[in-house]
Amino acid sequence: MNRTIILVLVALAIFSSFVFINNTYFSSTEEQQEQTNTPEPKVTVLVINDDVNKGQIINAYSYKSELINLSQVEGLHYTAQENINIQPGALFRRELNPGDLISQKDISNPGERDYMFLSVNDGELPYYYHVSGLGVVQTLTLYPGDKVSFVSTTSSENNLLEDGYGDVGGLVSRVIISGARVLQVIKGDEDEDAQDAEDKQYSIVIALKMRDVLKLEMAQKVGDVNIVPAEIENRYLSIRSSDLLETQFGVRELRGKD
Repeated sequence: MNRTIILVLVALAIFSSFVFINNTYFSSTEEQQEQTNTPEPKVTVLVINDDVNKGQIINAYSYKSELINLSQVEGLHYTAQENINIQPGALFRRELNPGDLISQKDISNPGERDYMFLSVNDGELPYYYHVSGLGVVQTLTLYPGDKVSFVSTTSSENNLLEDGYGDVGGLVSRVIISGARVLQVIKGDEDEDAQDAEDKQYSIVIALKMRDVLKLEMAQKVGDVNIVPAEIENRYLSIRSSDLLETQFGVRELRGKD
């Protein structure tokens, strides 16, 4: 009798163990399948292509987009591509190496407090220049990092700002500053009904050497100054009004003989 009871208890113990092991196995298998079937979260980040320097302008070749597993960037400083803000003319705040992830803290956009400090090189000063008249047309397409030149029209006889263009015989137009780097373009208050470019208000901040600052200041006090894109100017070109007047008078004389 005791032997029968013992055998029954042993059989129950074996059966219970089998049921427990079976349930545990299938349970763990289901969990593994669920983990396998659940895709790992991913994130799109910006990765540096080549070595960059502090203050370097950010362009489309500075970085590339990569879709990676979220676990790969755990604990790293980065900003997802969808949340990052890179404006035209933006600069790097620090040196970065190939493969580094870009964070919003690595980027200085135009208008931010440290942008001017990062923009100027040794010996340069940020110079605020108000654009008026037809010069506004040239400013509409400018972005930080672009280069501009300044053309001055002066008279050897008088001050154009005081006396105007009464005597046009001694006028000279020449490039006085070539290839000045644009740091910021500022759109000022303007009339909503203004249709012409001359009616709009724009200003730019440019990087100039001290000598160029003095040259531009003087040019604005004695004559007219206009801004042109640097790529279309010839720094050694100058035009005298006498050259144009002689040409016009010569044409009139020829016509008068007909």
